[in-house]
Amino acid sequence: MTFEEFVAAATNGCVRPYPYQTELAQSGLPDVLRAPTGSGKTLAALLPWLYRRMAHPDPAVRVGTPHWLVVVLPQRTLVEQTVDAARRWVGALGAAVGVHVLMGGEDRRDREWKSHPDTERIFIGTQDMVLSRLLMRGFAETRAAWPMSFGLLHAGTQFVFDEVQLMGPGLPTSLQLQGLRGVFGTALPCRSMWMSATIDVAELSTVDLRRPLSVVDVTDESGELARRMAATRTIRQLHLDADSKQYSAALAASVVALHRPGTRTLVVLNTVERAMSVQAELIRLDPGADVVLLHSRFRPIDRASQTAAALAEPGPQGTIVVATQVLEAGVDVTSETLITEVAPWPSIVQRAGRCNRDGRAADARLVWTAPVGARAHLPYAAEDLESAATALAALEDRAMTGRELAEQQVSTTRPIHPVLRRRDLLDLFDTAPDLAGNDIDVSPFIRDAADRTVSVAWRDLKTPDMPTVHRSELCQAPIADVRDMLKSEPQCARIWDQVDGTWRLPRRDDVRPGAVIVLDALHGGYLPERGFDPGSRQAVEPVTVPSTTPDAFDRDPLSVGFANWIALDKHLVETEAVARELLPRFGPDVDLTDHQRDAIIRAALLHDLGKAHPTFAASLEKANPEAPPPASPALWAKSPGHRPLRHDPPHFRHELASALWLLDASTRLLDDHQERDLIVYLVAAHHGKVRVTIRGKPDERPGVTLGVKDGSSTIGFTLNGHQILAVTLSLQPTTHGAGSLTSRALALRDRADLGPFRLAFCEAIVRAADWQASANGGM
Repeated sequence: MTFEEFVAAATNGCVRPYPYQTELAQSGLPDVLRAPTGSGKTLAALLPWLYRRMAHPDPAVRVGTPHWLVVVLPQRTLVEQTVDAARRWVGALGAAVGVHVLMGGEDRRDREWKSHPDTERIFIGTQDMVLSRLLMRGFAETRAAWPMSFGLLHAGTQFVFDEVQLMGPGLPTSLQLQGLRGVFGTALPCRSMWMSATIDVAELSTVDLRRPLSVVDVTDESGELARRMAATRTIRQLHLDADSKQYSAALAASVVALHRPGTRTLVVLNTVERAMSVQAELIRLDPGADVVLLHSRFRPIDRASQTAAALAEPGPQGTIVVATQVLEAGVDVTSETLITEVAPWPSIVQRAGRCNRDGRAADARLVWTAPVGARAHLPYAAEDLESAATALAALEDRAMTGRELAEQQVSTTRPIHPVLRRRDLLDLFDTAPDLAGNDIDVSPFIRDAADRTVSVAWRDLKTPDMPTVHRSELCQAPIADVRDMLKSEPQCARIWDQVDGTWRLPRRDDVRPGAVIVLDALHGGYLPERGFDPGSRQAVEPVTVPSTTPDAFDRDPLSVGFANWIALDKHLVETEAVARELLPRFGPDVDLTDHQRDAIIRAALLHDLGKAHPTFAASLEKANPEAPPPASPALWAKSPGHRPLRHDPPHFRHELASALWLLDASTRLLDDHQERDLIVYLVAAHHGKVRVTIRGKPDERPGVTLGVKDGSSTIGFTLNGHQILAVTLSLQPTTHGAGSLTSRALALRDRADLGPFRLAFCEAIVRAADWQASANGGM
């Protein structure tokens, strides 16, 4: 079908694509899309890709289009709106395309896309959640999940970065990642498109991305788009005779005076604190209109409720929406009156796009004012606000289109951000913490310091055996505010220790980007209509979440909880079969050698060898006192019990035993293969817990590393008709130096024909095959 027919089917005949959107569907997504606000960038980000992947008449185009689309948004408020549109369009088309939200916390849909990575999918998330995963440090994601997200997202993905003027350091990071994929190579091609109305292509160049970028400028001027592009709003300044203490009250009074009944008024403040203060003053004034607060610090269900209220058709008295920069990030909302604090010029242009967005308002107004106080310019540079104020003052009483505003020559500070280098990315490949338990902090590559947040949830801390934190209960909160809460009430919070497998009191250093802190619901700190509010002492209603046990280093959830006992040899053969079938589904262009492909399949066959060890066999039997294993066969991979495995010695990792078994020359299991080190690495890494650095736990006795005793013997068994000989395991490869597991892993990472992206992809495929085979076994 044509793209016009495709869009008609997706929108039930309600939308006709603009010419530039049709061009994207026919010619492919460019590197840069410069499109004014209100010009349909959401549709342009989604449907041209979907058409080229699913419905384009040329089979070569369909095969050559990345099978995953990742839309990256700078603010959380837009995520739900974009997800709703994607699911609505995919549903109307009847397309077998999964639509997922990339967020932190536990969610069963994460296992779905990681288990079946070969199918078409759309992912939508904020730059925090996406970029942290692309740097193998996924925020609010378990440590063991980091390599899988990294390996899959860097293979066969079309990235779309929206509203890049809000990305801060995330913009150069996204550019560098695209360049580094070219430097190191990927298993499947990845592409990126950066979108904005105010993007400067000259700034889209980094040390590893210096090629000329293709650019599409939206200049369509016909029909509906012409009316939108011709829409004007009259610029007027609001003079407030108030000091910093009276500012919120004075602004709220002016908002009430300027608001028109039956219409929507948008009030955009530069900080969450001022937005909350102005909203409180408006409530006190009781203007009759509905007053809605919108910012990034809500739990998902409340954020969705606030967004729906902001977007709803205004009633007789109208709606006043008090918001922060979240409205700059493509929220499809319009107003007759926009009242905004002065901001850097690109932000002014974006905010103006939410005033008379559809070109139907008769007398639209953009009213601006300057915040007062010694540090009122924050989070922006004072000189940027001054230059924007000068430009706005010169436009007093002029009706301006979005394009005319974008074309104004207004100076803005170009901030200096940390730049991700090759060595940084290579260092991030090792997911083990340092000796002090700390991780490399990737937040400087993602957000400015003032914007960095931590994920928090509220619970009854007296609940025994608290379950895994679910994404439905997570809220973003400023790091400084959470640290202050812990300082004043140190007993009011818990954090899950993935190493020790316990909920413990958080330390100050635990409160960092990527962490998840559980706060005591009885101590307050959150209101559904206001979001995160550290001053509130009203008890918080916890969100009901599924009862799942949090993962930890010692846990092995894929070995328990099945319908029946599953024999070890049966599971290994089934995993090999899944891996053999999975790889070809990615198409003919997977950039791996035949030996590397075979290594994935061989690793799938041998990944659980270490379960043929007396320590694991005894633990599995002890975890099932009510349902002991059948007498035959003697070795088992999975059990029906739900109790966690308790190993003796503790910390036993069967995948380490598997790797050590393969390194024993007497087994001769890999004598016929040219990629022996790759197979050993993939076997060791198939749970994401034993990868590059191999380090024992502090409480382990000499001669024991991760529960494996030096000199302990494995149990021989038959696999595929061949006898697997028992061996005596040596811990020598766990030490540093030539021939160690660490040196072998680093050599693989640094090989020109593998590199970090291909190696992580191979790792993820073995894990996906293991998950699929486990699910087929009756989990």
